[in-house]
Amino acid sequence: MKQIKLRKISLVNFKGIKSLDLVFSDGDTLVCGDNGTGKTTIFDAFLWCLFGKDSTNRSDSNFNLKTLDASGHPILRLEHSVTCLLSVDGVEIKLQRGYKEVWTKPRGTTEETLTNHKTEFYVNDVRVGTKKEYESTIAEIIDEDVFRMITNPFAFTSLSADRQKEMLLDMAGTVTNEELAAMNPEFVALLAEIAGKPLATFLKELSAKKKACKDVLEVIPSQIQTAQNLMPEAEDWKALQEEIDAKLKEMHQVDEQIADKSKINEQEYQRKAETQKAIGNKRLTLANVQNAIRSEATAGRQQALVDIKDLEYKIQGRKQDLAFKQRTMADLQTEYAKIDDTLYNLRAEYRAISAREISFSQDQFICPTCKRQLEIDDIEVKQAELTANFNRQKAKDLTANQERGRSTKAQYDGTIAKIDACKAELNQIQDGINADEAKLAELKAAIPEAVNVEALIAADANCISLQNEITDLENQLKVDAKPVDISELRSSKDSLNDALQALYKRAAKRDQIKRAEDEIKALEEKQMSNNQALADLENLEFQATAFQKAKDEELLKRINGLFQFVSFSFVSAQLNGGEKLTCVCTVNGTPYPDVNNAGKINAGLDIINAICNAKGVCAPIFVDNAESINEIKPTLSQKILLYVSNDSSLTVKSNRYE
Repeated sequence: MKQIKLRKISLVNFKGIKSLDLVFSDGDTLVCGDNGTGKTTIFDAFLWCLFGKDSTNRSDSNFNLKTLDASGHPILRLEHSVTCLLSVDGVEIKLQRGYKEVWTKPRGTTEETLTNHKTEFYVNDVRVGTKKEYESTIAEIIDEDVFRMITNPFAFTSLSADRQKEMLLDMAGTVTNEELAAMNPEFVALLAEIAGKPLATFLKELSAKKKACKDVLEVIPSQIQTAQNLMPEAEDWKALQEEIDAKLKEMHQVDEQIADKSKINEQEYQRKAETQKAIGNKRLTLANVQNAIRSEATAGRQQALVDIKDLEYKIQGRKQDLAFKQRTMADLQTEYAKIDDTLYNLRAEYRAISAREISFSQDQFICPTCKRQLEIDDIEVKQAELTANFNRQKAKDLTANQERGRSTKAQYDGTIAKIDACKAELNQIQDGINADEAKLAELKAAIPEAVNVEALIAADANCISLQNEITDLENQLKVDAKPVDISELRSSKDSLNDALQALYKRAAKRDQIKRAEDEIKALEEKQMSNNQALADLENLEFQATAFQKAKDEELLKRINGLFQFVSFSFVSAQLNGGEKLTCVCTVNGTPYPDVNNAGKINAGLDIINAICNAKGVCAPIFVDNAESINEIKPTLSQKILLYVSNDSSLTVKSNRYE
């Protein structure tokens, strides 16, 4: 087991203590003093040095560690520090935390102003660069949460029930669901329902499902009552159907009477329809005859006009072809002029190349190195070389000129041929236009005179006969037969129809009643189903609670085996007879809150011993108000007893009787 002991603590300007050095023994050390002399401050200083917090877990920004003057204001320009000398498994380590003011002089002022504070850290008198490094050193020694639980007898019991339970379970280890099911076969089926989920999650799901069932069950009675209230009263359905059948029979008889009288009106309608159809046929025949007369009378003139129009379109097309060929001729003539200019320039260039002659200057025969004229033999060699080069280049230029000339001459000949062909096509198109225009003039001169078609139609015997027949039929159409009055029969039918609709409306209540009965039956089945589901869920919840209780009881056996006189329970009784899952501490059967201060301290020491055994580490225990305890329970750890005495200043004693 790791043994952590406090050898010495030194305070400088910490919470009113200007300077104090205390040395502690390996066993119990009494720190005695009157109220207000700073006993609790020693514990605050110890925790602040390690973790930057006091014994109530407040950080230095939330409690005043500075020394105050008589007016309650901090005394400025003091440095504050706490130094602890620890022994960890026999190896000493010195830890120091300092708190300093940062004073700066703002620009334009002569006085310094307190602008900030800074914290400095030392390990074995060597300054540590960052807070993180210092905390890392502390963490290697012990975890802060565990340290607080094993240095303060009241720390564990001040935690929430859930946090206490979590720590106790961590100390005692876990009981798996499978282990618990092996002890009680009834839980095997429950585990299958849980399907690996956490029990708390399973219970939440059950609670949600129960609420859903209860919500449904809560509204079903009102839904049934509503359906019953809306359900109409039943009638004598057989008598009602007989009444409907009688009315239908009367309706059929009236319909037959209406049909008989309507036949007369229908015959008259049929006669008029046939007459109207005959008029339409006659008018169609008349129109066909008139069209035939028009076509025959205007056929020659129409054909002449069509021929003229066709020839005009043909002439227009030829003129478009002529314009296109004229543009082509203009392009060819432009191209011919360019090629002719090129041939002229090539001939001039050939004559110029042929006329070239070589000439020499004195500068060509000067040595580039010594700047003297070359020897006669060298000059002759140089001249021969220059002459040969000149002749080669002249021959090359003449050959190139001739090749360009031959190529250009071929283009020239081709363009001349195209121009000749284009001229021939232009003449051919123009000849065609002239011939067509002459023919057009002939056609226009030979157009037949227009005929008075309407006069021909008016005089045609067939047309006159058809028009007379149409007039006779139209006169027949104007003759109306006297209509048959069936209004009284229709009124009787309307009355019968109204009576039938009222009977049908009463008969429809039968379907309403059936739907209401079906709805009530469905709601009752739903009510039964949800009641069964709720009972099943409550049974599962009971089993799950029993499972958790059994698990807690097994865990409590293990947990309570860790303590001498403290015990824990995870269930508390409710006023309604139920039980609530929690974490309750008792001391020799008495609830922890009802135990006196001495009992609470000894209970805390018992808890600390158990935590130390479970975690494998011991640390100094600070026991405040130690004077109230007649017999302090032995511990595995070093104890520092804060003892109220008549001493005016803090005094370290080995026992209370010194």
